[in-house]
Amino acid sequence: MKAFLQRFSKEQWGLAGILALVALLLGLMLNPFLTVVNHDSAIFCILAQSLLKGHYLLVSEPNPQPYFTFPPFLAVQLAALMLLFQNFDPQGMQSIFKGYISLLFLLSLPVFFVWVKGLLGSRTALILTLLVGLNPIIFKYTSDILSDTPFWALAMGAIYTVWRFQQASAQKQTLPYQQILAIRWFGAALVLIILCALTRQIGMALVLAFLIVLVQRKQWKCLVAAILAFVVTVGGWQSYEHFYRSAHRSDIGSLNQQGVQEVLDRSPIKLEYVKHFLIDKPVHLDENRSQANPFILAQNVLQRVDAYTEVTLNQLMPELKLRLGGPTSPKINVAHLLPFKCLVWVLFGLGLVALYRAFPFAALYLGLSMGVLLVYPYISQRFLLPLYPLILLCLAWGLRSSLTALSQKRPSVSKAQPVLVVILTVLALTASLIETLHWVSAGYRLKVANQGPSLRTGNRAYYHTLLWLKTHTPADSLIISRKPPVTYFYSGRKSTAYPFTANHAQLFAYIQEKKARYGRQFPHIYIFEDTAFVESQRLLKPTVEEYQSRLQLVYTEPKSQSRVWLLK
Repeated sequence: MKAFLQRFSKEQWGLAGILALVALLLGLMLNPFLTVVNHDSAIFCILAQSLLKGHYLLVSEPNPQPYFTFPPFLAVQLAALMLLFQNFDPQGMQSIFKGYISLLFLLSLPVFFVWVKGLLGSRTALILTLLVGLNPIIFKYTSDILSDTPFWALAMGAIYTVWRFQQASAQKQTLPYQQILAIRWFGAALVLIILCALTRQIGMALVLAFLIVLVQRKQWKCLVAAILAFVVTVGGWQSYEHFYRSAHRSDIGSLNQQGVQEVLDRSPIKLEYVKHFLIDKPVHLDENRSQANPFILAQNVLQRVDAYTEVTLNQLMPELKLRLGGPTSPKINVAHLLPFKCLVWVLFGLGLVALYRAFPFAALYLGLSMGVLLVYPYISQRFLLPLYPLILLCLAWGLRSSLTALSQKRPSVSKAQPVLVVILTVLALTASLIETLHWVSAGYRLKVANQGPSLRTGNRAYYHTLLWLKTHTPADSLIISRKPPVTYFYSGRKSTAYPFTANHAQLFAYIQEKKARYGRQFPHIYIFEDTAFVESQRLLKPTVEEYQSRLQLVYTEPKSQSRVWLLK
């Protein structure tokens, strides 16, 4: 036994321990429910089901059309799992999907470790791998079926293979096997980058970063091969969207993106993702506005810098709220104070420069991706999920560079450096564990209770109302609801969204228009007025109450008082 243990180094045992801990926590919270409130999770499941029938349509809509907001690769993977596990019911498939996504994350950790070890050494690599593995954002979203984690796993594979390709191509190619090795790493990198771009639109940052690096290194043959491969694959998907949208005006009613559609109608390039950047709050009709104004764009960028800095600090420092302005002032999270934010910006900048000098591809990818997030109209901490490991790496590298520079001027800093590293690591681990264990506990309680896809009363009532619709409405019904894909997933009824506007006449006119358009196909039109979402309470509820003479109340959920109305 002792001989067996001695076969492995301390760093290998450390990595194995990290993987075992992360696997245990992910396993504890693995549950068979599609989280009710997650619109995107339902879409991915519906698209996977559609692929099995030979098309890529959002069939939850009354008029199904190709869905271009998400590229198809995650739906392809889910469809493959459905084929592999054909005997599982839809609820059982949720555990399969979530287990697969968790496995992808686990597989990314040793790849991340090996790469960081080559840059900063094994000790730093172990610490960063532990912090990435226990990142609460990962655990928060493992109860959903989203592309963020699979994208991170593929992106980490792309980063590693590009790194190995550059190492191999930097050597003197005197032996045939060395040339073959470099070609193999290039091919692997190309495939993984393409899969990233077909998993999330932000994968284009990897495409651009790779092309820029090939130009910098004057690898012209590889550049031509990469351009051809990207044009055929990634360009092929985007060309399909452009030509489809040129020939077919999108039925955006169920997507609730009228603002985006107006821009697409005027634009010579019909790519929805690109046009999102031109509209601020595209879903809310009363609030959407053009981002072409430089002042609005600058305001949005500053807002996002602040928001994502706070998200990063929340992963690194335990929450400590103090009342700094007197007994009546609100409590403020100390980690969100300007000095801490400035420190993060300085350390990140130093680390990004160091990463660029050592490995330009990763630095360019990170910089391009963050540039996109700073102008993208939505803000969400899950958008940082694929980038957080690289942000963490830059912060660690910036800290090391700062401490090294200070040590050269003051030897006392060199002696205190190990203690400081231990303190910062403990703080970051504490902050991560507090939030991570919260999500693990919630997922575990959800699995043990086995009563529905949410612990929140409002969300659970939302789910129960959808089950009521499944058993108490005709199959040829159309449901006007807040989240049509979720409604379809649980009720089996086609669904479309109501427009987000406080103009009651405009909102009800939309409902009437759906009756006129789909009345023959769907003679039973219901309005689901839920209490789970603020938009329903703020926009739909007063509209329904104003026009209730044209409606018939058919169901009231006893706990949440959500209501279902039949359009007369």
